Amino acid sequence: MLRKLALTVEPVDRETLPSLFSRMAILNGTDAANFALDLGTTFRRILEQDEEAVAIFAERAGLSATQLAEMLSWTGERIGDVRMRFRKEVFVSRALRNPIIRGCPHCMREQAADQPHPLRHIALRGDWLCRGVDICHRHHHPLVPLWSSARPIERDDIGARLAEILPDLRAGSFDCAYIDPTDYDLWLDKRLSQGIAADDTWLASQPVFPAITLCEFIGAALLRKQGEAPGDRRAKATGFAFVSHGPDGIRAALDILMRSQDGGHIVTQGELGPLFKHLKGIYLDDDAFAGFRGILRDYFLEIWPLAPGDDLLGQAVTERRLHSLTSASKETGIGPAVLNDFLTEAGALAPNDARVDARKTFDAKAWQHILDEIPTLVGPIALRRAIGATLAELNGLKADGVLVPRTNVATIKSPWRIVDGQALLEELEAYAQPVAPKEPGWETIQRVHKRLDLPVGGIIAAIRTGALRPGQHPDVVGYHGLVVKISEVAAFKAKVAPKRKPSTNQGEMTAAVFARSAGIRGKGKFLALIEGGHTPATLVLNPTTRRREWRMSQGDIAAFETNYTTPSMLSAETGAHLNTIRAVLQSERVQPFRPNGLDVGPVYLRNAVEPVVALLKSQEGK
Repeated sequence: MLRKLALTVEPVDRETLPSLFSRMAILNGTDAANFALDLGTTFRRILEQDEEAVAIFAERAGLSATQLAEMLSWTGERIGDVRMRFRKEVFVSRALRNPIIRGCPHCMREQAADQPHPLRHIALRGDWLCRGVDICHRHHHPLVPLWSSARPIERDDIGARLAEILPDLRAGSFDCAYIDPTDYDLWLDKRLSQGIAADDTWLASQPVFPAITLCEFIGAALLRKQGEAPGDRRAKATGFAFVSHGPDGIRAALDILMRSQDGGHIVTQGELGPLFKHLKGIYLDDDAFAGFRGILRDYFLEIWPLAPGDDLLGQAVTERRLHSLTSASKETGIGPAVLNDFLTEAGALAPNDARVDARKTFDAKAWQHILDEIPTLVGPIALRRAIGATLAELNGLKADGVLVPRTNVATIKSPWRIVDGQALLEELEAYAQPVAPKEPGWETIQRVHKRLDLPVGGIIAAIRTGALRPGQHPDVVGYHGLVVKISEVAAFKAKVAPKRKPSTNQGEMTAAVFARSAGIRGKGKFLALIEGGHTPATLVLNPTTRRREWRMSQGDIAAFETNYTTPSMLSAETGAHLNTIRAVLQSERVQPFRPNGLDVGPVYLRNAVEPVVALLKSQEGK
């Protein structure tokens, strides 16, 4: 066992190994290099914390195991090529080993005051090594550069370097203006000195070095966003005000950074470029950043239109969550203007959405069916060919809402779904009986409509209810080959005629007006509900136009509202957005009312949606 030297000094609070070693060398009348040789080792081995060399020094200096462990914890101990353990936390080496040595001139001047041999008493503190520390909490003085050297053997020869600056130190040449510690400064000092158990912020759940790093990068980004110079100390304090509050605080900072003037989200890294560079570069494989990386990834997956395979903070995106008009246009080959019209009409985008195309985002999954459908839509000529209808016949079907365009946007020239026309044709052909080509008394639905002034929609509704049975000419393909017997249609017209009466009641409204107010597109769909006997209305003669129309009294409307509802009506009742209502109806698996499989529009049974109404009202104001 080695004997303790006759001349020793006690380590001061937070002192580092090179500092104490240099003070011991000076006390024993030599320099660091020769003192190491006297101990039977080398100064380089001391700086490299060679286990045997440090043990020899500890014994000769009379250090207890506790004192040695404390000193090494403030010095930083290597645990790999680029990692160090510092105060029981893991740091990257460059956060603790810097060519520039900093310190508090007031601390060192106090230690040297009235001492005949000041270099025996001036000690360097371990917290001054940490890149995240910027202030001396005792003197409220910023840490200032004392000297610089790229060679550790020179940089950490503390006694030699102090001897060079001692005159300037005593003269006050290193002194600066006093500063007040920020919440960040106080937090970090407490975390380093007392450990995680003393950390009363959310950051106690995270390693300290990633926390310091994120505070600095997010704070600097916020300052740049405000047009201010991002000084290191201000950046850390600014970032800490958000990051210390955890995921919600970080997301609040990201909202500030990523929000654009048009109300959308910036779809580039923007001011966060430096943070992304580090997280995708030197910290890519650093598991200590996993918590922060997860928060950032979750946020950007919610606001950026990323495609599967795109890299986000070093990980590949697995599925698309958002589309922008720009990304959807690239994927579908459809112009953004056309897409915008479709998506706005469908409810994916707000009519007054002022965001530029790249920032005009929408839920990719919820609206994928629109993107899939648009390329399949056709113009009127293609639809007529597909169902075998003349232009007049297609116009008649459209006018009465029997066939409804997928979109009513005037600029879109291909608004029709062939499947709608084919479904109608298959339905009517299923009712049809063969009729000889020249058999008298039969005419196409369009011609009978003209002959008897009975709406096309009314004739087809009668076919659906069984009041009329159509025929089919075997030599004519499609809708134009479907015929009805003139006498049967005339009899049907006479049967319903007694219900007609002039409309004079100002409290009534047309069924079409009510349907539009309830958000039901396509007059034919709501008429089918009426003509099928599912909701009351009266067929009257409009005294002005002299045309027949279904009208609804206040009682009829009340009866409809008692039995049914629509998303538009639910929006008025609950204040919820249409998109929210549609999403909740879908998630709750509430199906639209379909009497005998008939599509009557977005009409739901009132009793089926009561749980949805309760859910929407419970969310109101949240």
